[in-house]
Amino acid sequence: MLVLVFKDLKLFFTDKRSVLLTFLLPIALITMFAYAFGGAGKDSHNNKEYELPICDLDNSDASKKAITELDSLKSIHIVKYAALNTAQEAIKKGKINAVLILHKGFSDSIANGNAMPVELQYDEAKEMEISMLQQSLFQTFIQIKYSSMGSSNKPMLKMFDKMIGNSDKKTKEKVHSQFDSLYSSSGKGMEQEPDRTKAKTNNNSFLNYMGTDIKMTKLLKADNDNVLGLIQAVAGTAIMMLLFSVTGMGASLLDEKQEGTLKKILYSPVYPINILFGKMIFTNLISIFQLIVMFIYAYIVFQLDIFQNLFALITMIVFTAYACSSFGVLLASVAKSRQQVQGLSSLIILVMSCIGGSMIPTFIMPIFMQKISVFSVNYWGIQGFYDIFWRKLPISDITFLSRIAMLFIIGTTLNIIAFKMFKKNILNII
Repeated sequence: MLVLVFKDLKLFFTDKRSVLLTFLLPIALITMFAYAFGGAGKDSHNNKEYELPICDLDNSDASKKAITELDSLKSIHIVKYAALNTAQEAIKKGKINAVLILHKGFSDSIANGNAMPVELQYDEAKEMEISMLQQSLFQTFIQIKYSSMGSSNKPMLKMFDKMIGNSDKKTKEKVHSQFDSLYSSSGKGMEQEPDRTKAKTNNNSFLNYMGTDIKMTKLLKADNDNVLGLIQAVAGTAIMMLLFSVTGMGASLLDEKQEGTLKKILYSPVYPINILFGKMIFTNLISIFQLIVMFIYAYIVFQLDIFQNLFALITMIVFTAYACSSFGVLLASVAKSRQQVQGLSSLIILVMSCIGGSMIPTFIMPIFMQKISVFSVNYWGIQGFYDIFWRKLPISDITFLSRIAMLFIIGTTLNIIAFKMFKKNILNII
């Protein structure tokens, strides 16, 4: 019995692909998921730097000082936009998530103790990420307002006058007489207890009195026809499941090789490369049909409006199917058995789906994970469907066309590799 065990162990460790599938790829998969969910270290979320575009319409010393203060935060990196309309257009096309606007009168509002004209315009699709940014901005603007007052207590006194409103004269005099000590105490409290100050930022009435409430404006928001979560669910799941399907279709090449069908076809007057072309066309047609069925299902059951830009949708379906089907044929051309195809495909598809946004939205991931997501078929397909259903971009828009171009490049590159590997592996049947 032990002899049989040692024999199997020897065969296992001499098979490099089996060792890779058993040990190295699962480790890589665990690493990807850990980073994607922000689990690499205790402070992974705290160290995440958010690139915040900002438009300074006030262009004063106070606004420039505020920008410098924001940029000094570990969690925020300021990116300046010269024109507001350029930033707004970038949000609508999905190039940036939000823009912070310091409107005219920012400097005067600080000097007079009035509400600061600060606005955050954003894409509702990134609302979870924006909510985390919002907390940092609230706290920082309170500190900016407080530090900008310096030794002058007049702006703060105006705020207290607003808070007490139409109180009687005796109450106002009492507040004014005790204001110096209260002003001093509030300063020490903000310096020594930043967590308590942060907690207060969640209270809108407090922010209004302090003049630090930030106006939140959704440039892109959900309507009754296209719910954000529905778009993510349909696009993300459709592409991930398509990748699994095309892998099985591509692997049928290996079945034909093992059953002898491929050998019989080669004896017929058929060019060998036509065998691969035929498999590619078959896989593409089934992939297109599968995506169409999934979107029709979403239309019937969940009322996803697939007719608002039908030509763009059909175009995206065709190119997404092209890129995904080429992945399935490539795996079949590289692997030497169906078992290897199944092992490789499961791990690779899960990794691509994780980093590409099929399993979790990309904005939840760390910045470096968001950057490598562009190497996934899932990313370009999902973003293309977001362009159609969420951003409602026309098919002629350069942003939408860039998604199409990337899917075409990915599909063509994988097909070229598949051609070469087909001659080397699949046709070697003797």
